[in-house]
Amino acid sequence: MDYLLRDSHHAGVAYGAFDRYRLVDTLRILPREDLDSAEPMLGLEEGGLQSAEALMLARYFMYRQVYIHSIRRIYDIFLKEFLKKWLPGSYFPIDIDGHLKISDVEVLTAIHAAARDPGHPGHETASNIVNRNHFKVLYERNPTDQTINREAAKAVYEAACSEYGAPSVRYDEFTQAGGAPDFPVQTRDGRIVSSLMLSEALNHIPVVNVDYVFVERSKFTTALRWLDRNRNAIIGRTGEVAG
Repeated sequence: MDYLLRDSHHAGVAYGAFDRYRLVDTLRILPREDLDSAEPMLGLEEGGLQSAEALMLARYFMYRQVYIHSIRRIYDIFLKEFLKKWLPGSYFPIDIDGHLKISDVEVLTAIHAAARDPGHPGHETASNIVNRNHFKVLYERNPTDQTINREAAKAVYEAACSEYGAPSVRYDEFTQAGGAPDFPVQTRDGRIVSSLMLSEALNHIPVVNVDYVFVERSKFTTALRWLDRNRNAIIGRTGEVAG
């Protein structure tokens, strides 16, 4: 609840809005008699169920519009690539003292220093971050292509790597963890039932699932024309791919 409200406020979007007052007011600790464990769980009075539905829908829309936005994802890729080149052994220290010595301040300082130093192994990635020279979306998963080829995005990525070189292309995929939210609800007549028995909305909230293929900005326009000519051959695995 907190991160949705906080993130939607600071991102300047309304997707994270829901009736938090009603939701908090109807929270209850309830038994789950349908589970093997008798341990009580956090649940709701039935009157708060619509607020819970709004919360889960807000979460879905925030993921779609903010958390997995293509520009955010490509900068995540750049950041991970830089950290692998900057950190000793490509990983953060696993001892507590060593880990806590590396904060956002140290990472940002290192990125700016690398962006100014052409000899730094992370120079190119750091320069892309500092100068906002992010790769652009060449292809994004869509339902039509998925019916033809479940691995359509990977097929586009592999073809683009062959055409433009792997350093000019990036692939990103994300599948939201977890399923439909199952929690106890106290009905108006005093029964304790599963939220999934009462709410059709909670049973049908989509799972966020995306694939992106990014290409270097300088090659973007040419790559779009190339993909338009070869899309059916790449995704449907028919015909020949043209240069």
